[in-house]
Amino acid sequence: MTTLAGFAANGEPGRLGPTPGCWQYGPMPLPCRRHVLRSIAVTALLLTLAGAVHMAARRAGLAGLDAELHNRLMLAQHAVVTQVERYRYLPGVVAQDARIQAALAGPDAVTGRADAYLTAIRDLSGVDEIYVLDVAGRAVAASNHAELGSFVGQNYAFRPYFRQALEVGQGRYYAVGVTTGIPGYFLASRIGPQEAPLGVAVAKVDMS
Repeated sequence: MTTLAGFAANGEPGRLGPTPGCWQYGPMPLPCRRHVLRSIAVTALLLTLAGAVHMAARRAGLAGLDAELHNRLMLAQHAVVTQVERYRYLPGVVAQDARIQAALAGPDAVTGRADAYLTAIRDLSGVDEIYVLDVAGRAVAASNHAELGSFVGQNYAFRPYFRQALEVGQGRYYAVGVTTGIPGYFLASRIGPQEAPLGVAVAKVDMS
């Protein structure tokens, strides 16, 4: 008995599709096999083209994303450089002040005037903090002298900017503050001549 599955659209038994003679029971005729192979080849070609188009679009999208990220990075870098350079002059100016040099004159030096001067410089310039180290790296005056977490009495001799300033006159260094835990860029200038330095003036630019 012929089942429903064995009828084609024209009602003849044994055919399952609209192409006459291709889907009869038994061996598939050669023309039908060629038709099937062509269909498979066309399908494979279409899939390959679709994959190529997808990859090209993906590469174009990634290239655009790379360009956008690069532009953002350049803008961020420019902003950081501008922010740092804005305060580059401060340590050198502070190093020339008589109140600062007096605070470094000796163990009995009075630092009150130096502290007040540094606080005023900080508030006027907008720099995060500014402080003065003696030749041993100990902070003898600071803009935050009267605040919790004051730098006064702390030793920063291990900081690269301190050694750079003593050796070549100026120092720069990015680090997380050991006292505050706040990241910053440190700008330093030697106080006094290289052969007889008095200390180092340091300005911290907030980078948090």
